[in-house]
Amino acid sequence: MRVLPSGRRARVSAVAGAALVLAAWLVVVLRPDASYPALKAGCDRGELFVAGGTDVSLKNQRRALIQQWNKGHRPHATLVEVADSTDLQHSQIKAVEESKGCAYDVLIMDNTWTAQFADAGYLRPLDGVEDLDDFFPVALRTGRWKGKQYAVPFNVDVGLLYYREGVTPPTTWQGLLTSDVATQLAGYEGLTVNALEAVWNDGGGGVLTGEGRPSGKELRAKVYPALVRLASRLRGRLGLSRQYKEPESIEAFAADAALMRNWPYAFSALASEPRMRDGARLRFGVTALPGRTVLGGQNLAVSKYSPRPDAAARLVGFLSGAQSQRLLFACGGFVPGRYSALGLSPGHRSPADVRAPACPSRSGEAGPPDEAQLTGFGRAVVTALGRVRPRPVTPHYSTFSDTFRGCVQKIFNGEGTDAASFARAVERSLDGRPASC
Repeated sequence: MRVLPSGRRARVSAVAGAALVLAAWLVVVLRPDASYPALKAGCDRGELFVAGGTDVSLKNQRRALIQQWNKGHRPHATLVEVADSTDLQHSQIKAVEESKGCAYDVLIMDNTWTAQFADAGYLRPLDGVEDLDDFFPVALRTGRWKGKQYAVPFNVDVGLLYYREGVTPPTTWQGLLTSDVATQLAGYEGLTVNALEAVWNDGGGGVLTGEGRPSGKELRAKVYPALVRLASRLRGRLGLSRQYKEPESIEAFAADAALMRNWPYAFSALASEPRMRDGARLRFGVTALPGRTVLGGQNLAVSKYSPRPDAAARLVGFLSGAQSQRLLFACGGFVPGRYSALGLSPGHRSPADVRAPACPSRSGEAGPPDEAQLTGFGRAVVTALGRVRPRPVTPHYSTFSDTFRGCVQKIFNGEGTDAASFARAVERSLDGRPASC
């Protein structure tokens, strides 16, 4: 089965400081195999470098898009896959931008980074990107900061519910939490995401989302109790999920779990897994999560320190364009950021209107998923997009996420964290002040 590699998942503590982050980054990046040529190139160079995480799209469709660019455009581009985990990607790319290094031209960023990177002056505003009204508005907004568009969607992520053949998926959040569901509760960004979804679906629907700042009362009365209730349900598969990131939850589902909460990329991974197929038929289904879900995804931005900013902006336009987005979805299994890539148009944007494009065949290879399966998948995604909420929009998101999930882990462990301590720690983190429960 095709899942994320398990190695290189070390995290760099935010309190270690920029020097230690950069040192760790250099250890990871400056490897003998010279697979990171951007660091050897001077600022006066003719090639573009695109920095992002490991390409988990089916058949490495991100790399294929870069190759398409290279066939018809100059300067050529190289995709630099800096790390597997979102946390480590953030540390490494941030370290380069903090040092004002010219190693990267285009950044593939988690959509929570925009506020931090734009506020720090690491990004150039984007001008001239075509058909902005074709992007899903909720995803496009994640690329804005203080009235300027600094990034555009590359792919969108929403929480989806996967269910095995013969299993009826629950239609309520409480029904989900009492089922045999595999999710992601290990100590990384996935825990933040899952905990936020639990809060929003258990009494805290308008808290810790977007630019609004929660009050201490809301954190004590809505957020903390929802997390305590989630902790009380950590039995069976949900309890085992404390060991799971995305790949482990995919494996648990492919093995025997009845249900799985995961991102859209898992659809193509499972559709290519022999245990999940019976000939052309898939032995699983996918639907929107019951209730609210986190808006995830990656955005494209141009580094302030790129020596070729105009060319980098053209590359962003190519990668976020309608044709590239269609291929990313049909061939790569990633959800596009544009309506048109799902066959939608103004006035026809309901889930029932989705018409998935077919992936052009490669050397006569058919391979799953097919057009009808992708259309069903796309409809689940569009339904989920109607229920999404953004994570907190703040230049201090990484501090918040580290603090929040550390507090969640203490609640899960029954370590005596009370509502007042929790509220104080989260409030401090939203101001960029490291804290703990």
